[in-house]
Amino acid sequence: MIIDCAVYRDGVRETTPHDSTSLDAALAGLGEDEFLWIGIANPTSKELHRVADSLSLHPLAVEDALEAHQRPKVERYADHTFMSIRTVSYSDDDITTHEVNLFLGANYLLTVRHGGPEMRDARKAAESMIDQLSHGPTAALYAVVDSIVDHYEDVAAELETDVQEVESSVFSAERSNDSTRIYRLKRETLEFRRAVFPLREPIHRFATSSAPETARPYFRDIGDHLDRAAEAIDSIDHLLDNALNAHLAQLSVQQNEDMRKLTAGATLFAVPTAIAGVYGMNFEHMPELNWTYGYPACMVVIAGLCLYIYRRFKRSGWL
Repeated sequence: MIIDCAVYRDGVRETTPHDSTSLDAALAGLGEDEFLWIGIANPTSKELHRVADSLSLHPLAVEDALEAHQRPKVERYADHTFMSIRTVSYSDDDITTHEVNLFLGANYLLTVRHGGPEMRDARKAAESMIDQLSHGPTAALYAVVDSIVDHYEDVAAELETDVQEVESSVFSAERSNDSTRIYRLKRETLEFRRAVFPLREPIHRFATSSAPETARPYFRDIGDHLDRAAEAIDSIDHLLDNALNAHLAQLSVQQNEDMRKLTAGATLFAVPTAIAGVYGMNFEHMPELNWTYGYPACMVVIAGLCLYIYRRFKRSGWL
């Protein structure tokens, strides 16, 4: 359904009714420096085709906007440009992405949102900058894309915080199962990468040639934000790889320590077992059997040897 629809004359908003008849009338009445900004959320095929017919949108672009499973991209058609971009949110080690499709024409901007946060804040921010919005629908496109890309850096910062928690857990003295969380964070980082990296090249084109000369510096600013987000993603991915390797190394060290303790314990039990085994043999002529202090002496020898072995293992760090 149409969430918002307004005509902008010299950067000043004039709200327009949302029905198709008013939409056609608003398009027909647009002047040279005026444009129409339409916002649609979760449209049905009938709703989107109704607006598409009024704007003469290419059917392939309309089909892409309806499917809502597009890779971030920019495609040019005869009289308009189609852009697909993803919003990203992060909570509880889980990256969630939603799709926003934009149609940019000479005198209109159509945003088609499938889930995710509303675009009202981006529109309000754009409407507060009348001088920029007076440059036409490209300024509105910049406002939407900029609001989405700015949030990428916030998500990257939250991911980095969780990676630091994982690193602290890996190198702590307590034993923990960090591999599950590391793999989960790597999977979410990959999802984040799919939203950010394909968008860099189209935004670069806007910053160098596709956008009007007055708008190019603004798209260069978006490109800088995308580059920072991409660098943060690469850094997070490398840190997770290092954390996983360190975790596996820690597991190996812990297993070695466990084996040493088991070996030391087995050695302590081996001495009394060997001595007791001698006296367990059925021989008649064993002088020690007739000695009054034989049994106490045997216990003292066993205790002394065990104490000696224990101290040696303790000193060497095996216990």
